Amino acid sequence: MTAARWPKHCAQENLLASTRPRHRTPLERNSCLGKRGHYIRSFECARLEVPLDWNNQSTDSRRVAVALIKPPSRVHASDPRHGGSIIINPGGPGGSGINLARNQARHLQTIVDSPSNPDDTSRTEVTNKYFDIVSFDPRGTGFTTPAFICFPDAAQRMNWNIASDAEGMLGSSSAAFKLMWARKHTLADACYTRMGVDEDQENALGAHMNTPVVAMDMKAIVEALSRSRVESPSRGQEYTKSSQIESVDKIQYWGFSYGTLLGTTFAAMYPDLVGRMVLDGVVDADRHYAGTWDGNLEDADAIINKFSEYCFEAGPDRCALYSNKGSQHIHDLLDEIIASITDAPIPVSISEVRGPELITSSDLKGAVRLALYSPFEEFERLARILYDVSQRNGTLLANSKSIEYPWQDLTSRCRSGDPYSPYCFSPPIDYAEEVVGAISCSDAPDQTNMTVTDYLEYWQRVRKESIYLGDRWSKNRMLCAFWKLRPKLTFPGPIGGSTSEPILFVSNTLDPVTSLANGQNMSKRFNGSRLLQQDSEGHLFVSMPSICSARIVRQYFQTGALPEVGTICPAYDRAFGLSGERRSTTMRYGDDILLKALRAIASSMW
Repeated sequence: MTAARWPKHCAQENLLASTRPRHRTPLERNSCLGKRGHYIRSFECARLEVPLDWNNQSTDSRRVAVALIKPPSRVHASDPRHGGSIIINPGGPGGSGINLARNQARHLQTIVDSPSNPDDTSRTEVTNKYFDIVSFDPRGTGFTTPAFICFPDAAQRMNWNIASDAEGMLGSSSAAFKLMWARKHTLADACYTRMGVDEDQENALGAHMNTPVVAMDMKAIVEALSRSRVESPSRGQEYTKSSQIESVDKIQYWGFSYGTLLGTTFAAMYPDLVGRMVLDGVVDADRHYAGTWDGNLEDADAIINKFSEYCFEAGPDRCALYSNKGSQHIHDLLDEIIASITDAPIPVSISEVRGPELITSSDLKGAVRLALYSPFEEFERLARILYDVSQRNGTLLANSKSIEYPWQDLTSRCRSGDPYSPYCFSPPIDYAEEVVGAISCSDAPDQTNMTVTDYLEYWQRVRKESIYLGDRWSKNRMLCAFWKLRPKLTFPGPIGGSTSEPILFVSNTLDPVTSLANGQNMSKRFNGSRLLQQDSEGHLFVSMPSICSARIVRQYFQTGALPEVGTICPAYDRAFGLSGERRSTTMRYGDDILLKALRAIASSMW
């Protein structure tokens, strides 16, 4: 059997074709995932059919067509320096791997590849490795079909978002909880009606989206990539290097945030198939699968302390909220500004490119949340926003809101009467709340017996973990109180064990939603694994540039070597343009290119 090639520059029409079985090869060429016929340059794409129900793999069973994407390899698969494929997942749950690859694959490739130019034979050795970076949209999400769709079209989906945001986050008003509770109820009912009523219907996807099922899909991807490499003709000869064939039979994986849960689940289900696995921003599997999702925010508020310290250190030229009275005064100012807008929203006049807007406490807390996740990119902007709000100026936030909801131009086919179809959406829609529910609520036990009193108690418990994130984080579980779709296939666990190769966990000292304690706990679950701590703030180690951490990740993928127990890497940069521990970093060959990639990732987090 001839393996499928990865084609380039294909229009989207094929992407929207039926996902019924068509006697496909294991890895079929398909659309390069352009938006409505536009092309995505410099990427190669494929689709892989997997069973909708892994308990029913008959040839006439329903299929899911998993969309995959990768940038072209730097070396051919027949080259002994080819290190195989590293699969990446952005988290979410429900995040688009296609978007991650389009935005960051080249930068991530720079981190894992040998620093030597593969065309420079004076510097490259056979032991230098160059990897394919492969990503995919998990079932029900993004460009993978069928899609998990609970709205007739993208315009109505966007209207829902706008109305939800206008009603405010939990705690923003006396009515916010009741409004959100009712919204989650009707959304869960809509998804049950569209995606799970009858197992024989086209839309019976909702029972097949939980994490263990995606782990099974990922195993199929690894197997298909292995077959594709082995069976595809090389440049003038058949590729038969048995050592390379064996290496790609085990997964090479880099998961971020929820992607770490997908990684640990895969490792627990298939411990003998773990090759290299980097898990950055570690989710506590016990809390996730228990459906509580508490205990994650214990380090979030300490990042605000760092914001105040760095602001004072940076001075008035870099931090608009600077005060010569010290970092504690800056912290107090931040709290006062947030409190001031709670009962006094800011009206913002029109501009040449934006209509009138109203800035609320929910908008400001959203900016705080973004800064906690990405300090390198967002601390300076948050300081400017806070200062402006203190002056009753909401222009910066208003400008951000104006581009948050892009115009949804529906296709003629959708407008002519084809609602709920892929033609009514422009994928990928990242982190849609119903997709998060379809995955997270399916992973957890049935929670439909949860009462309002139960949820209010849970909300208060999470608020105690973090003043700044508790209200927003608490809403994540609410949809599960009404989620009636239950998974057909589950994995009983436990999450842990002995893998064929050790896992590398990575955690920041201060991560707002995946604490260092999570990384410590999960590393203890997997024998021989190692935890790398990066002494920085933000969600994921790649949110703050660290040459030290990047070198360790590169060495791990290149050779399998783990850092010493207790290794703590400094950040090379800090927020507000401040320097990290650069004096302890001796620059090596290729580090300038590595640093450029790290800064690019940290400046445009997905």
